Amino acid sequence: MATRKKLVLKYLQSIYPENATNSDIVVATGIEPHQQVFQKTSELRTEGLIEGWREGNTWHFRAKGDLPLPATPERKIITPQPTGRFTPKEFEMLARQRFAAKFDATLLPGKVDQVNKEWDMISPDGQVVGDAKYYTMVRGKGNPSAKLATISEHVWLLEKTSARVKFLVFGNQQEVPKTWLRKYGNLVTNVEFYFLDDDGNITRLK
Repeated sequence: MATRKKLVLKYLQSIYPENATNSDIVVATGIEPHQQVFQKTSELRTEGLIEGWREGNTWHFRAKGDLPLPATPERKIITPQPTGRFTPKEFEMLARQRFAAKFDATLLPGKVDQVNKEWDMISPDGQVVGDAKYYTMVRGKGNPSAKLATISEHVWLLEKTSARVKFLVFGNQQEVPKTWLRKYGNLVTNVEFYFLDDDGNITRLK
């Protein structure tokens, strides 16, 4: 599959179950001219890899899934569950949207360099790489040792990439990354830590 077609498919998969228009895809992926995106979405739809439907003069596209096409498709607004929390996948989607805007770059899941890790957010040129974690303390307040070990692993793997911007973004309880930074923050030189609250506000952690 051609690179541009892969990029369009990967973007639609990353926002599933949301749908996107050709114009949305142009903005998100940076593929130009607009006719190129129209061609790729047409090819993907013909190949049965995405769903497409028309409203007036506008086409909407969505990655294939188990859900039926909506009668009135709308862009999904990512909000917490009734419990007041996101699922990890919803938080990842919110993080991807907010940090794509922050770094002015298209961010999609994928791998980079020789690091065998599927990152949640990578720019097309591989210069921005990040991962999202929606963590809590043990029973709300206990030391999350397993999660701290996972953070250490991710920091180590990020440092092995050649990206210009390397970051981890955390949600739910800010105390988790703060606990890690208190223990090991002096050892980190080029990985940025951020907290993203449920309203989409970004705070850099030090």
